Amino acid sequence: MSDRNRTLSRRWFEEVWNERRTEAIEELMSVDVLGHSESGEISGLDAFQRFREQFLTAFPDLKFVVEDLIGVGDDVVVRWSASGTHAGDALGIEPCHRHVSVRGMTWHRFKDGLLVEAWDNWNQGALLQHLSELPDVDRDRRIKRRIELAERIREVREEVFGPTGGPEVARLLGLPARTWYSYETGVTIPAEVLLDFIKESGVSPNWLRSGEGPRYPRDAKAPGAKPEESTP
Repeated sequence: MSDRNRTLSRRWFEEVWNERRTEAIEELMSVDVLGHSESGEISGLDAFQRFREQFLTAFPDLKFVVEDLIGVGDDVVVRWSASGTHAGDALGIEPCHRHVSVRGMTWHRFKDGLLVEAWDNWNQGALLQHLSELPDVDRDRRIKRRIELAERIREVREEVFGPTGGPEVARLLGLPARTWYSYETGVTIPAEVLLDFIKESGVSPNWLRSGEGPRYPRDAKAPGAKPEESTP
């Protein structure tokens, strides 16, 4: 009996959730099923169908992975993980389009080949709180500025030292080449390294910081630097 019920539990996650087979609900679930979870009880097959529809609307790409099952008699305990992108507002929260992952356990109880009762154990409250949190605007701005600085540094390096000039810059600055290339990808560059790069390349500190104004001062001495055209 336990082998059969383990198969039914696996089918529940694979067919009802992952394959979105609505007809599998009636194949596997009793009409008077009772479900228990942190958010309350679900009584009856129709109530579960509404709950499932809401969740799949909120997470259209929801995917479960059954990690382990233990079955004894009529009971099966399933350890699972799930992930999906919050792209719908069916849970009463504006879509934040974040990809989230959760882990949990579900206890299934079967009778005559049908699911009659289930207990879900996972932190639904923490998930909903995470989805409703506002993004860290300051953090996002800092990341954006760092990436933009890295792009300008790479532009200057290619213009002054050539497309393959990374190792030469690293040598001039006394750095391993891999360290320099990490700065070009957005890793925070130390102030002293940035100052040395400005000196070696002749780039304008203001342009490097903001991307505005002339890229090179008129008296720049760096090889390859292009002086500003004078206006008569």
